[in-house]
Order: sequence, then structure tokens, then C-alpha cells
Amino acid sequence: MKKSSLGHQTTIDYYDCDPTIINTADSIKKILEKAANIMNLTIVNTTIHEFSPIGVSGVIVIKESHIAIHTWPEHKYVALDFFTCNHSSDLKEGILWIKEQFKAERIEKNTSHRGFLAKMKS
Repeated sequence: MKKSSLGHQTTIDYYDCDPTIINTADSIKKILEKAANIMNLTIVNTTIHEFSPIGVSGVIVIKESHIAIHTWPEHKYVALDFFTCNHSSDLKEGILWIKEQFKAERIEKNTSHRGFLAKMKS
């Protein structure tokens, strides 16, 4: 049997970010929508919420699945994840572009495949 997955999830932790940039819903929205365009992902809807007194969370529904973000400006930290069913999507350029926009000092990236289906060999 050959296994294949329905999609893959890429999680990125951005550390030592500019707290002003990652605490503003407008800047998060602009950065993520531009990154989606860089990665050739098709935006369906965007919802970004700015918490009081601090932090931003949001999701961009994309034709290929979703982008989700949570920020902790007090820790200069951002958790971002991409779930895509398009196995040909190359997220690398967009992930690095986001790093530059957040002024992050370092990132940690993990990828996992999800939704395994068994296919019978012919």
C-alpha cells in the first residue's frame, strides 16, 4: 500500500520580533495577505482581531486551506501556521519575507503531513 496525505501543515515560530509591528491588526493583515500573494495562494477571506491591551490573532481562509496567526508582543513572539492541500505550494519565499517584515531574529519551522489515505497499488 502507498500512503498519501490530503495536505501538509507548516508551523513557524518567529522570535525577537518588533513588538509594534506584531501588535497591530492592520500591519498583520497587510503582511499576511502580501505573503499569500508571494506564495501564489488564493485568498478567500481575512479575519484579524486586535486584542486589548495586547496581541493579535487571525486567520486567512485560502482556496488551498488556511493561514493562522497568534502574536505575543510582550514576548516578541509570533506563532504562524499554514495548512495547504496544494502539495506544489512553495512557502519558503513567503516565510522568509514575513521574517523580514516582523524583523524577527530567528525562526523555527516544522512541517507535517496530515490526512493520510491508503491507496492500493495497481
